[in-house]
Amino acid sequence: MTVEAGCHLGRDPYDPSGTSNWINSLLYQIDQAGFAVPDLGGIIHQTVGGFLSTGSAGGSIQHAFDDQVIGIRLIDGTGEIREFTRESGSDEFFAAGVSMGLLGVITSVTIQLIDKFDIIGSQSTLPVDDCGIDLFGTGNADMPGIESFFRTTEYARLMWWPQRKVEKMVVWKARKMKPDDYTPYNPRTKKGTGMPNSFHPQPYLEFFKFHGNQLSAEAAGGIFYSIAGNWLNAFQKLKLSWIVRLLMRIVTWLYPSHILPVVINMFNPIDSESNPPGPQVFWDTWWDGLPMDNKVDDKLVPVKFTEIWIPLEKSMEVMVALRGLYEKSGYSAAGSFSCEIYSAKKSDFWMSPSYNRDVIRVDVFWFGYNYGDPAKDYYPQFWKLLMENKDLNCRFHWGKYMPINPEYLKAQYPKWEAFMRLREKMDPDQIVVTEYWRERLGIPVA
Repeated sequence: MTVEAGCHLGRDPYDPSGTSNWINSLLYQIDQAGFAVPDLGGIIHQTVGGFLSTGSAGGSIQHAFDDQVIGIRLIDGTGEIREFTRESGSDEFFAAGVSMGLLGVITSVTIQLIDKFDIIGSQSTLPVDDCGIDLFGTGNADMPGIESFFRTTEYARLMWWPQRKVEKMVVWKARKMKPDDYTPYNPRTKKGTGMPNSFHPQPYLEFFKFHGNQLSAEAAGGIFYSIAGNWLNAFQKLKLSWIVRLLMRIVTWLYPSHILPVVINMFNPIDSESNPPGPQVFWDTWWDGLPMDNKVDDKLVPVKFTEIWIPLEKSMEVMVALRGLYEKSGYSAAGSFSCEIYSAKKSDFWMSPSYNRDVIRVDVFWFGYNYGDPAKDYYPQFWKLLMENKDLNCRFHWGKYMPINPEYLKAQYPKWEAFMRLREKMDPDQIVVTEYWRERLGIPVA
């Protein structure tokens, strides 16, 4: 299948042109034709070109979107139309796969599709020490280590709530459905999956339902985090009595250790305390189930990210280092939000953060309405922690917050120099070079 690069993967509710809808999206079209791609990221708002160019990926070591890309057409900085294929084995193809737009404007992508499928899975919320994964060790016969968990679980995502008095892990895992997984659907009880030709999805719920829908809980969470991330700064600008200022100091002192844990535990109860008790079980189509975060409203719960990619065999070291930071720094590191941990299969594309290696990904969240700049006020402690351990060989998601350190990045990519030579050849006048990329990649002025 060949798709124009500006086509959205799914519906983009924030498309400034107002033209994006489900029917004109890539996933709808290929699903209707009976096909699929083997993996997707947590959201599908982005365009095909944007997803590819930034090295985005889903949460699987067994499947990858990158593997299915077999052709790329672009217009380089000289205005020349270029077409590259995987079959040719050309350097240009493997450089263009993840190029941040620096080789030119991608106009279309050719993808090898697979047969459509459904997924079945579960999500458990449990104490960190009792989540069924040896997060900080090598694992044993009864409990896999985190590396083994990611290698053996077809699709997986972990959400770590490291705050004191919370310390929970949300374990989302899924796999492709097999013939034996399909069961007759009973319309009266609304039980059963239905058969492949009459499938009845039971979608994953990101938030618990309140009065029959998730929107109320989502809105409540957004309001809480908006207030928590801004109230102190707002009140500092007001002329307040000493009594109010004293009250503010007391609330500020109580918030990390008493107020915040109560709120998080209310919204994220462990399985035995949820209603109904037990893990959440879901089954869904490939296009709706794999993007597990796609239904989150980016206006109600806006989230910013830094995403650090590290060789999967270093998983235990990464988790131990993060735990040490949370224990040492407390609220200043843990914050009010969670940390996402998942994986990605190795890629053949030169500038992919998973080039030539399977990776564990540390996705540190920042609530979008918080006062301050996460690149200055929050993320540097994580960057420093993991970059200073040279054995970890960190790389960063090109489409999310990242440190400005070209020399460090250069050392992490074996094909860095080859990519830069090709970039200079295809865009000698730096028509597509932006100041953003000049600063982060150390591209000199032509």
